[in-house]
Amino acid sequence: MTKKLMKKAKQKGQILLITVMLLATAITVVMTIAFTSTTETQMTKLEEESQKALAAAEAALEAAIQAKATVALSSLPAFDGTGITGQADVIERGGDEFVTPLLQRGEQYMFYLTDYDQETNTFSNPWSGGNLELFVQTEGESTCPALELTFIADTTNALTRHVANSCDTIFSYPDTTLTPTGETVKGVEFGYKTILSGISLQKILLVRVVNSPSRLGFKGAALKPQGRTISSEAKTTSGVTKKIELFQSYPQIPADFFVTTF
Repeated sequence: MTKKLMKKAKQKGQILLITVMLLATAITVVMTIAFTSTTETQMTKLEEESQKALAAAEAALEAAIQAKATVALSSLPAFDGTGITGQADVIERGGDEFVTPLLQRGEQYMFYLTDYDQETNTFSNPWSGGNLELFVQTEGESTCPALELTFIADTTNALTRHVANSCDTIFSYPDTTLTPTGETVKGVEFGYKTILSGISLQKILLVRVVNSPSRLGFKGAALKPQGRTISSEAKTTSGVTKKIELFQSYPQIPADFFVTTF
């Protein structure tokens, strides 16, 4: 009898243990489902708030582009009373470095060496920062960049042209040399550079890409603004913040306007 009782007690203990384990598993599953559901709800709300902030930042940015001035979100009817705060600022300033977008073969970039007023379309205060460093980085099969440089004088509009390449494969007698470098401009590494001197009283520098697609970089003391930066930021009541920026270049002269055939 004693053995039978002990066996039954052991079986009851095993059943109890299995029951406890099943209950623990069920509780864990329920807690996991609840946690997952809560997390998904929080993520959904966060995504919604993020979309609201982004929409507000974009709206303020568009309004600032139209107004050409700072615009507060509170001044836009669509966001009045929503609790979303922020504004878009229009910034026109130079600096010591500037990098262009990627230019395809035959394209050019118009680099301003004076202050430019978009309202009156006038130039003033020619740059007097000394030497201007010009950088170039090619993208494509060719690693030999070639550029055509055209300066436009401030008062007379006289044109002065130079040609530059690194491998002497494009221009037989370049008057400007591109030398190898590994310097960076605004975080972009460039393969070649040249130093342009004696460029006072010039208002515009046109740089045309003659060979492979290239990106240009400029370094100099207190460079002139090259356009407007519109910076827009919006914050929701829950604290979600979105910030976007857009750069608008000053007017660019079409590349075929000053094309020279070599």
